[in-house]
Amino acid sequence: MADQHNADTDFRVRDLLDSVIGFIVSTVLAIIAFFITVFVVVTGADLADVAAGGDFVVLSAALIVAATIIAGGSWRNPVTS
Repeated sequence: MADQHNADTDFRVRDLLDSVIGFIVSTVLAIIAFFITVFVVVTGADLADVAAGGDFVVLSAALIVAATIIAGGSWRNPVTS
């Protein structure tokens, strides 16, 4: 009986650790994607000869990254028969 309790506890701790690691990795990747998107937006504004303020660059980069995250999260596995 005690072995079953320890196995259940170990399983929950492992799940919690997996979730924390996944959260950290996702956050780091989101920050990297945000900086890359800021670079792309600034470069695009320069190529279009538009003087974009810093607040608008950050806003547009945030919207692009948010749309990418939402689109990536809404993907579903196709139903196979």
